[in-house]
Amino acid sequence: MSQYADELRNLVDDLAASGNPDLWGSLGDLGLPRVGIPEDRGGSGGSLDDLLVVVESLAGHGTDVPVVEASTADWVLSHAHALDADLTTVLLLDEAPDVSSGTLTAELNAVPWARDAARLVLCAPHAAPLVAELCDASVTVRNVQNIAGEPRDTVVLSGTPVTAVEGGPSHAEVRERLALLRSAAVLGAAKGAYRLTRTYVSEREQFGAPLLRIPAVAGNLARMRVHLVQADAALALAREAEPFSGAVDIVRITTAAAATEIAQIAHQLHGAMGITEEYPLHRLTRRLWSWRDAVASERRWAESLGRRAAEAGETGVWTRLTATGR
Repeated sequence: MSQYADELRNLVDDLAASGNPDLWGSLGDLGLPRVGIPEDRGGSGGSLDDLLVVVESLAGHGTDVPVVEASTADWVLSHAHALDADLTTVLLLDEAPDVSSGTLTAELNAVPWARDAARLVLCAPHAAPLVAELCDASVTVRNVQNIAGEPRDTVVLSGTPVTAVEGGPSHAEVRERLALLRSAAVLGAAKGAYRLTRTYVSEREQFGAPLLRIPAVAGNLARMRVHLVQADAALALAREAEPFSGAVDIVRITTAAAATEIAQIAHQLHGAMGITEEYPLHRLTRRLWSWRDAVASERRWAESLGRRAAEAGETGVWTRLTATGR
């Protein structure tokens, strides 16, 4: 756990609760999206653990900011480029495109925040990350959004110049970092949904007593809490485990399961109140549904973990799961 966790969490909570219409600008002024990038590479210093705290705290308020994508894209760029104030986003590709001509022609789906970004970082297996300027005349951006209302645009590149980030992280490293950050975001949103639900069933009365006194309600609230404990433990394990140990697979599976059940129980316990537009629960649960399969689906993480188990054997998997320190 970050030694600055409490300070960062309090800072983000104050910013998110302030109602500032330019929350992203305030976060940028404080350098929070660039936590986890060394200062000598244009970042704000600190560790990935610090950034996970920032991401989890922002998600707990259902905020609409591209912190996961921008922080990852800037981390990639910082290996070879000076960072500027423009927003950069990132997309994982399944295979490396042909860029032998120095240009790229492709239609890319579900590009996060492309309409607001100045450039796009593309990460493919067995190739250096690529950078495309989204303001280039050869680029067309079609607005699309996910179930949470966040931009997941279609980007059409027509002979768009691209440059390689030589010395940048590998596709696998970027994928694991994105998966960790998205897990923290899911955990934060799940905690936010739990807090809202706990408050609601504690204050709402039926037959002269709080809903929480009803055994079925108390039991479901306890199930939500159990999922949070499991997800917290999985994220802590993934933070401390060796890279590519399988711990990231586990945290994505665990947080995906938590997202599904916590969203379902939260709406059940809120009754009709849980689906109204003016009540904040939907800002959290729609993000849980959107983020649970971000980076890759729960099924793909489970298949990856299964392959690791088959290759390493029971003893090998256990050794990896219990390893500590990076």
